[in-house]
Order: sequence, then C-alpha cells, then structure tokens
Amino acid sequence: MSKVKFEYSDHLEIIGVKGIPEIRAGDDLTAIFFDALEKNDLCLESGDAIVFTSKVISKSEDRVVDLVEVKAGNEAERIAAETDKDPRIVQLILNEIREIVIVKQNNIIVETKHGFVCANAGVDESNVEDGKAVLLPEDPQSSVSRLRQEIEARSGKEVSVLTSDSFGRAFRDGVSGICVGVSGVPALLDRRGERDRFGRVAMITKEAIADEVCAAANLVMGEFNEGIPVAIVRGLRLKQRDSNIEDVLFHRANDLFR
Repeated sequence: MSKVKFEYSDHLEIIGVKGIPEIRAGDDLTAIFFDALEKNDLCLESGDAIVFTSKVISKSEDRVVDLVEVKAGNEAERIAAETDKDPRIVQLILNEIREIVIVKQNNIIVETKHGFVCANAGVDESNVEDGKAVLLPEDPQSSVSRLRQEIEARSGKEVSVLTSDSFGRAFRDGVSGICVGVSGVPALLDRRGERDRFGRVAMITKEAIADEVCAAANLVMGEFNEGIPVAIVRGLRLKQRDSNIEDVLFHRANDLFR
C-alpha cells in the first residue's frame, strides 16, 4: 500500500440522488443514475465520490433469491433450530461463506467468500418483496470499477465509486455504513510516519477512508424507507488512485480474535 497525500476538507456536502426507481435484474444502473441526476438538476464535479447501496447493485446483477426455490440442507436445519431463523435463509448464508466464525445468541457471524466478517453473510430480507432475499454482489469490487469507468466516460469527470452495506461492529451496538467495494479513492490511508501537532510520529494509525465515506453517505441514504440508494459525497481532497476493498481486510495472521 503506497503513501497517499491527504488534505482534510473543512466541509463536505452529501447529496442524495432522489428518483431512483425500483431496480430489477439487468437494469442499466449508469443510465438510471444519469436520468436521476437530470431530473434533480444535478451535475457531477471532478472529485465527487458516488456511493451506491450494495442492494441496488445486487438487484441489477440478479442477486435476488426467491425463497420458494431454496432447499435447506441438514446443517442449515440444525443452525436454524439453534438460532430461530428460517432454514432457507440459513442455507443462503452457508452458500455465501468461507467459514462460520461463531453461532451464538441467535447470531450467525461468518466470513463471506469476499473476506468480509459479518452477520448472516449480508443476506438481507429488507427492501425487497416478501418471500425474497438479497445477496451481496458476487464481486462488488468489479462492480464499482465498471460503474466508475462508465460514469467517467459519460460525464468526462474524474470520480470515485463506492458501494456500501450496513454492518454491525465488534463491541458496539447498531449498524453503520461500511464499504464493500471501492474504486478511485484509497480504501485505507496509511498515516504512519506522519507527525502530529506536537511532533510525535504516528506508529500505527491507518484511516479507513472508504468506510468513512460510506458511513457519511448512509446518513442521507438511510436504512429502510428513505428511497435514496445513491448519494454523492462532494469536497474530498483526495487524488485518485487504484484501490481495492481488500486493503481494509485483516489477513488471517493479523486477526486478533480468531
């Protein structure tokens, strides 16, 4: 991970992009995004960070599952009985993971195929029709890279694109916006070697820029009925660079809790 110069902004603007319709499999998210910009009389600026919820990307990529079509296996039935969950949802969770981290107090904490440690592998029944569930994008990193290329080609502006999901955090209650795919801004900013205001050299500080951007956007996009699945974060003073969400994921050797 190379060093990136970061100049803090004294203010940021977070703009919710209203008017995004219900997304269906095969929808062109880039075209829908630009239609919404026009309807809201909005224009992109170079340096804008565009945050899409993972759910709209998943829906466009046909990652919605009809639970009628899911058959739960023995392991799913066993865990469902232990956690009071729908066995079909548990089966979807098992299909999306590398390993189960812990099953405790009705929680299923797993490591997904992407490397995210989270509850339920991101399988979600909210903001989707009854009897269906939404999976995380199969490759969110590729999804945002493609969206960024398409948006830059159409707008002529240099932008970054991120996708967010709501995850719980260890040792804290509640969920927060977390980045699951990033293109154009660093996922992680290494501040080690910099001096603070008193001249002390930072030894361990790394800043999760992509997560901070997604958490900020989530304050506008909301969790349930707000109907704003895309937001623009304007005012970041970061030069563009290649980045990957894997930069923020612990390698197993550095994981203090497993």
